Amino acid sequence: MKTIGITGGIGVGKSVVSRILRCKGFEVYDCDSEARRLMDGSERLKTDIACRMGAHCILDSGVLDRRAIAEIVFSDDSHRDWLNKAVHEMVRNDLKARIAHCCGSVMFVESAILRTGGLLPFCDEVWLVDAPEDIRLRRACSRDGADPDAVKKRMLSQAGEFSDFGNLTVIKIINDDRLSLLPQIDNQLKILNKC
Repeated sequence: MKTIGITGGIGVGKSVVSRILRCKGFEVYDCDSEARRLMDGSERLKTDIACRMGAHCILDSGVLDRRAIAEIVFSDDSHRDWLNKAVHEMVRNDLKARIAHCCGSVMFVESAILRTGGLLPFCDEVWLVDAPEDIRLRRACSRDGADPDAVKKRMLSQAGEFSDFGNLTVIKIINDDRLSLLPQIDNQLKILNKC
């Protein structure tokens, strides 16, 4: 089985590419949603978060208060590093199990942080989704109702994530509102079928 990473910065359209692939019958492991699922299901992580960051980070219902956690981790690098390390390890272990049980010949892994999350060793190839900065900014602000300056900061923080994929083949998927995504994806899937 071949595992292909789908990555790119905020607003490039990774999730759109993933939705197209799912519609075509491919399994796509979405690291963000799987991380949320894993965090919500881990009593150990909840206990560790409460001990480290405060009991107020866990709601009375037992659910993580993501807003409270975000306020802490985005103002304290040590908390952010600790939480990232814990969650990345959970995601890697879960992905490893998912790959082992995948029935198809190709599985996709969507993540903005393939390298930082330690996911590149699972990938045979990377699809780098890209778009011009002004389009990305407009999309992210429209989609999330986010402040443009906050989106720009996030873009800057992600910049180094997409420059080094080691020896992996990198396929660029352009999502600039001029080139259609579907023919680009179909072309890459035809190439995969020939392998």
